[in-house]
Parts: sequence; structure tokens; C-alpha cells
Amino acid sequence: MGKKLLFAAIAAGLFIMSGCQNNIGLSLDGKIVDQTYNSILPCADCSGIDTTILVNQDGSYVMEQSYQGTSDDNRSFFESGTWSLSKDKLTLTNSYGEKSYYLPREDKLVMLDIDGNVINSGLNYTLAKVQPKQLAGEFTYFADAGTFKDCQSGRVYAADGLVLEKGYFATGVDGGTPVYLEVRGYYSIRPSMEDGQYDRALVVTDNKPRFDRHGSCNSRRNSRS
Repeated sequence: MGKKLLFAAIAAGLFIMSGCQNNIGLSLDGKIVDQTYNSILPCADCSGIDTTILVNQDGSYVMEQSYQGTSDDNRSFFESGTWSLSKDKLTLTNSYGEKSYYLPREDKLVMLDIDGNVINSGLNYTLAKVQPKQLAGEFTYFADAGTFKDCQSGRVYAADGLVLEKGYFATGVDGGTPVYLEVRGYYSIRPSMEDGQYDRALVVTDNKPRFDRHGSCNSRRNSRS
């Protein structure tokens, strides 16, 4: 079943049974600044859907959905489209014209049903604004592009910016050599350089990344054991 149809089935069934390089934020007055929202949302035939929504200032959005506990556990589905705000309701319209609805609540987005009504359920339908935190991984810069491999998850993220590039080459390594990096930031999504594709991306929120050319995820992990 397609992801949109699956979401619609969940929301409709529960409704019948019950009667936006800085953060993207959405407030009740309609002011949009860059912010990312994430949560594990309910799934009819899996353990949950890891959902990330990026709401951009230019009226566009990107959504990533990863189904947990299935054969597609490591596969992500992306969609993009435009958003609009009417009163206090956020409407996302994808490239096929399909709509989904959310209520902005402080630093959260509450998912609504297919008709834009509140879902009365004990399950979680709230996505929270992603907050910066201390991250550790291995940064590599090669061919004018940077990547960051998270030590904890092993996931690789696009990672660009002059601060990272300068800090990396200040270590004296050759391009393409992984260097251990500790930095404050968060993970989001963004359109890829390849048309129609998307990247998971590291968003850096401080200007003092800490590089260690002699460190690695393995060495740091072993030092703590």
C-alpha cells in the first residue's frame, strides 16, 4: 500500500472509531522560519513510521518517511510540495495534489485526519521541532562536497559549509580522508544536487567544530569501554 494511502487509512479508521540552515519554525501567527519536525508516527502494519518534515521559507516542504520493523526498514520514501497556512491549520500539498493537514502547537506539529479534523486517539500523532545537540562522527571532504558519518547510527549525511571545510583542511589531511568531528547541530533533509532526489543533511548550529585527525568513531568508542 502506498504511504499516502496507508496514512489515510490509519487516520480515517481512528477518526471513525473515535467519533520550517537555522531551525524551521511555525507559529500560530503564521510566521515561518526554517525548522525541521520529527517523530515516530503510528503504522497499521509496522512498528511505526519515522517521519521528518522540513518546512521552508519559500513555501515548499520536504517529507521523509521510514517504515520501522519491515523489510523496508532501511529504506526511506520522500515527497515534496508546497505548504499553506489558513488560520491555525497547516496544509501540505504534494506533487500529486494530495493534501495532509497539521495543527501548529508551539514547537510541534499535530497531524490531523484526511479531512483536517483532530484525531482522537491515545496514539502519538505529534511531530516535535528537532533541537540542536552535540553530535560525533567522521567528516570527509572530497570533490567540493562534505559528508558526515554519525558514530552512533552509522548513517551518512550531506554536510557542507565553509566552517566545516576550513576546519577539515586545517588538520592537514588530504581530501577524502575521514577526520573525527564533534559539533553541535541536528539532522534534516534537503533536495539533492540530482534532480528529484533528496539527501539527509547535517545542519551545523555552532561555528567551532572540533576536529581530531587522530581520532575515529572506533577509537572513541573503545576509550569509553
